[in-house]
Amino acid sequence: MLKIAGIIVVLGFVFYSVINALTVDGVKSFYCLSDDKCITVWKRANGEVYIIPGRYETNNNPTVSYIRTINKQFLTLYFSDQKELSYKIIVRDEGNLESNQKRYTIKNNAQAEWQFLEYSDKNYKSILYKSNATKFKDVNEETDYLSISIEENYAIDKTGNKLN
Repeated sequence: MLKIAGIIVVLGFVFYSVINALTVDGVKSFYCLSDDKCITVWKRANGEVYIIPGRYETNNNPTVSYIRTINKQFLTLYFSDQKELSYKIIVRDEGNLESNQKRYTIKNNAQAEWQFLEYSDKNYKSILYKSNATKFKDVNEETDYLSISIEENYAIDKTGNKLN
């Protein structure tokens, strides 16, 4: 009897492990400007959307810094090679398809490598953009960005390339 119970427990664990491995929690898209400048957009099955620095492979809730948003949000994420912005991602609200209100929240983990910062002209325009900038794409040489369309599953970089 004890042997049968042990077999049932082992089979139950194997069954659980297989089901857990096969169950996908939404869709993850990876957008990379370089090896160290990647973003994961995780559109979860429950409707939540997470934007996470790097290639986030697990199905666990993020413990690193992240943005929580909606599917219809548009965001631009800036990366700069300038020393004061090392391991910082500047987040710029580009609106959403539901309302004029900001529909995302930034959650920074103080121990995480990357941190998100909210864009403002006052704090970041002179750092990210050329002094004579008139267009959105007139960023400094040291600045890269991803303009993300979450719902459509793509991002555009500063050269106009569409990343899928």
